[in-house]
Parts: sequence; structure tokens; C-alpha cells
Amino acid sequence: MAEVVVGAVLLGVFLSTVGPMFHWIRESKRTNDRHLLAMQELTTQMEQLAALPPSQITDEKLQSLSMTESTRTLIPDAKLTATREPDTDRLQRVTLSLAWINDVGRDVEPRRLTAWFPLESKEEAE
Repeated sequence: MAEVVVGAVLLGVFLSTVGPMFHWIRESKRTNDRHLLAMQELTTQMEQLAALPPSQITDEKLQSLSMTESTRTLIPDAKLTATREPDTDRLQRVTLSLAWINDVGRDVEPRRLTAWFPLESKEEAE
């Protein structure tokens, strides 16, 4: 009888620890997937900007950027922001940032991507 009680207690301890562990693993995977998706979104947006002539990378263009539908679906409450600052040596620094609120209701530290573009290309200057 003592063996049955000890076995039941051990089974109870095992089951009470496995449930929260699987929950933690699922939440951790969801968080990591969102971070990866955010970086993919920023990379895609930056590649689209890099394909433009430098003179078309304006504040208005940066404000008109919008996330893809899949990112909006998988990362609810996500907000894409873009800033442009003149830098030295006739370059402009463009920073894209994607922030969202996690499932607990806390702000996630934004994912950021920065690139430097010329203010104008050699062909445009001529």
C-alpha cells in the first residue's frame, strides 16, 4: 500500500510540473517566432527602401510604410515606425523599428534595423 501511495505522489508531482513546463515552452516559442517575424518584416521593408533611388527616400515615404498582412495577423498591436536623419559624408541614416505588446500586456522591446543611404546618387547629381 505504501508503494502505491508513493507512486501516486510521484506521479502527481510529475504531472504538476510537466503542464507548466509545456506552457512555458509554448510561450517561449511564440515569443521567439514573433521576434524572428519582426526582423524579417524589417529586413523586407529595408530592402524595398534600398531598391529606391536615394532621392525618393523621404520622410513622407517612410511614414507611408505599412506592414505586411501576415505580420499584422501574427503580431497583433504591432507598430512600424521609421526615422531618417542626415548623417556625415552625404549619407542619411534610416532606422526602422517594430514594437508590439506581448500577451501579458507589456511592451516588448522594439526590434530595430538601421541602414545608411546616400542623400543622392551620382546619376541624380549630374
